[in-house]
Amino acid sequence: MELTLSGQPVCSTKASSSTEKSTANNSQIRLKTSQARDRLRKCLDWTLPKYFCRLRVLRFPTGKAANSNGLRAKMSKCIVRKIEDCPNGYPKVAGFMDSEDTFGIYRRFGFLYSRVLLSKQDELRRLEDDLDAMDHRDAHGTDHTRKCLKSCAKDFARKQKENLQTRKELLQTVQSKLYDYGQFLLQAQQMVSLNKPADRDHLSVQNFLESGYEDNGKSLMPLMEGDNEFIYRKEDLITLRPGRESAWLDAFVERVLKMIHCKPVQRIFCSKETRLKSNSPHIQYYTKSRVDRLVTLIISGIMLILLVVPTYALYRVTNIKGSSTSNATCIGILLVATLVFSAVLSLFTKAKRHEILGASAA
Repeated sequence: MELTLSGQPVCSTKASSSTEKSTANNSQIRLKTSQARDRLRKCLDWTLPKYFCRLRVLRFPTGKAANSNGLRAKMSKCIVRKIEDCPNGYPKVAGFMDSEDTFGIYRRFGFLYSRVLLSKQDELRRLEDDLDAMDHRDAHGTDHTRKCLKSCAKDFARKQKENLQTRKELLQTVQSKLYDYGQFLLQAQQMVSLNKPADRDHLSVQNFLESGYEDNGKSLMPLMEGDNEFIYRKEDLITLRPGRESAWLDAFVERVLKMIHCKPVQRIFCSKETRLKSNSPHIQYYTKSRVDRLVTLIISGIMLILLVVPTYALYRVTNIKGSSTSNATCIGILLVATLVFSAVLSLFTKAKRHEILGASAA
């Protein structure tokens, strides 16, 4: 009788030799397995996010795994600037405006930008007139002056003799002024491109500046009478929040949450860091990511309804026998469904016009 191991026949009389080879093969297998595990650990360290690496540490315990409770306690610790801890005045206003992205409302100073741009523009206009006058004077002068229009070297040599400003020096002055004008113009363009604050965000900041806050039952104004007037220049205000103004559905959801504000709602839609920003009952914060999830869920449900209901209506209309108006009814259903779909995209989302047109056409 013959036994096979690793594809080679071994006689029964060589059982001891077969056992030694089997032991050696098992050792090699264990070594390769250990090396593969080490390579897998290194791959997990480099490729997976930190929260997956935490699962890996729990799966492959090391010497530091015993301190996991202390590490978890350190990770859960957070420091949040509370509005009530800021001194009354500009520090408290800065703390309030920094507590929420939508509260970052400041003046654009469009009038001052226009005045400075007009001043720089007029300065460049005068330099342009000087350059035109120099060109015309040389063009109608002698042969030597006309040659200065064709040679920068002759123009510079004329300066040494007549002690006049050369075209090169004038152009250098123009270049410096143009650079300053262009930089300031681009800065003004960036300021104009910033978004206007939403009405509810502007009203929240205005209420805080007007009503102040409660301190031992007494309302305190954070700023003096003249310092808080910037909030009333609504046409000159901008917000630092990126993107377009929040859509109608976002504002509606936030209003509903404020109307039904209670401890369960606060626990669901406010993170621990958000609750630490203020302990005033007049200031309510909601975590933006959690509100966005609710808005996304509502929009997904609406889109699902808009896809299912017209499809079911078309199915019912096409199955009606002996109806002569089925084609016209189907076209009407498609038109109404497309119109409602476009209206939902425009009202409930932050889609731009070309995105709405593309989605409606599809």
